[in-house]
Amino acid sequence: MNDQRPPSQPARVSLRSRAAAWDQQRSARLRLLPDRALGYGLAWLGAHLGDGYLWFTLAALGLWLGGGPLRRGLLLWVISMAVGAIITTSTKFILRRQRPQEQSGFYSVKYDQHSFPSGHATRMGTIAVWGAILFPGLAWAAIGLALWTAWSRVALGIHFFLDVIIGLGIGAVASLLVFALAGH
Repeated sequence: MNDQRPPSQPARVSLRSRAAAWDQQRSARLRLLPDRALGYGLAWLGAHLGDGYLWFTLAALGLWLGGGPLRRGLLLWVISMAVGAIITTSTKFILRRQRPQEQSGFYSVKYDQHSFPSGHATRMGTIAVWGAILFPGLAWAAIGLALWTAWSRVALGIHFFLDVIIGLGIGAVASLLVFALAGH
């Protein structure tokens, strides 16, 4: 029996292949070239706003200087970032999706060479949720920072569009779970 399809019947394109093609098209639309100085500079700054050392330093300062409910909230935020980081890093090593292009200075090529999901976006997803919980009047700023960072990572070609969308989702869900499990 012949397992080959007749030439008149095209091969089915897998859902994964279609999603990857859609993702690459969306990512290409968001990509900036270095010759667009202002936009590229804003993207460069936004891409680094998700750096872990920045947020862990701010959390440590808040834990040291803050009191009572703020300290508890910051501790839960740090736990959320850790949970998000474990999920993101595990997923990266399982799926091993290559980045759209090599970029120096935006990630460690030694231990963070995979693209999906974005660790920066995951971190920013936790910041959006915990920023809204701890500082409700500044929720718009926390969400805006998260979206800016996510856009920047795609605009500079560090990530694909779905890398950052899924990363934001992981961070948000991790935060909401930690919040719920903490008895809120």
